[in-house]
Amino acid sequence: MSTVTITDVAKRVGVSVATISRYLSGFTVRNAEDIREAISELNYRPSAAARNLKSGRTGIIAIVVPDITNPFFAAIVEGAESAVGDDRMVLLVNTGAIREREEKALSQLFGRVDGVIMAPSTEEQHAPAFFSQFGLPIVFVDRVTQDGERFSSVLAENAKGAELATGHLISHGHSKIAMISGPNSATPGKKRADGYRQAMKKAKIEVIHDFFIESDFTEAGGNLAMKQLLALDTPPTAVFVANNLMTLGALHALSEAEVSIPQEISVIGFDDHDFADLINPPITVISRDARLQGSQAMELMIKQLSDGSASHPEHSMVDVHLVERGSCAPPRESQKIRSNKKAR
Repeated sequence: MSTVTITDVAKRVGVSVATISRYLSGFTVRNAEDIREAISELNYRPSAAARNLKSGRTGIIAIVVPDITNPFFAAIVEGAESAVGDDRMVLLVNTGAIREREEKALSQLFGRVDGVIMAPSTEEQHAPAFFSQFGLPIVFVDRVTQDGERFSSVLAENAKGAELATGHLISHGHSKIAMISGPNSATPGKKRADGYRQAMKKAKIEVIHDFFIESDFTEAGGNLAMKQLLALDTPPTAVFVANNLMTLGALHALSEAEVSIPQEISVIGFDDHDFADLINPPITVISRDARLQGSQAMELMIKQLSDGSASHPEHSMVDVHLVERGSCAPPRESQKIRSNKKAR
């Protein structure tokens, strides 16, 4: 059976295709009742383009992320796509964590998408008014704006996770605990640093200045930070690394320096990934469901588009938990790690 077209409807009613198109776009036309009857009798289904023209919607939701090569953001996109439904589609924009690309993306997306799910690279450069100027419904995932209230968001229990990680190292008897942190300008970086400091404070352990290194959530950043720690006269006996890519970089630095885990240094990361369970020893991590964050963000976006609730933002939190593996052990007394391992 052939598909019924707009031309078939026009012929049935005896009007032009333009008249049917105007009707589908919401304009008042003569023969409106006849057109409705013809559409029903012929079982005509307007194309997505026609429906969107009538509603003023494109049926497209953009997802803007700073680094699609990061498995965490890839999982967010996967989760969002799983919740988008059959009548919409996702447009992926990878900004490379460059502010100018974010600004360009938002300006070009205006009028081309119904809304944006966004993980900006940093927030300190972006006041809420920056995002508001584009007139797009926005849901933030893993990040918030400066005031944190103007747009809906789906975050993780970052501070709780960092406190769990640091507390786990403390429970093994460590006091010389370093942290390789993300940027303080990004919500996860700040919150995880807060959790680390809170755990150290509760245990009455001093945070040594040289043991806290702010990096940039990249593999290269984690590698460089770990090399800095290993070069200290008295290096840490344990390190908490604030995301998966930095953990991978830190592990490379330890391998190059022939520092054994957990015999010489204990390591715990934030965010699980396949590599954490496959290397030897497998890495203890703080895990959260990134796919759930993505699907919840999409659900919030669809809700905003359906009921016009963008002016009443909602916020949700995804829980975290400790996945204990083989990278943490009690510290060796009087151990001294050198990045050049001259003694070997």
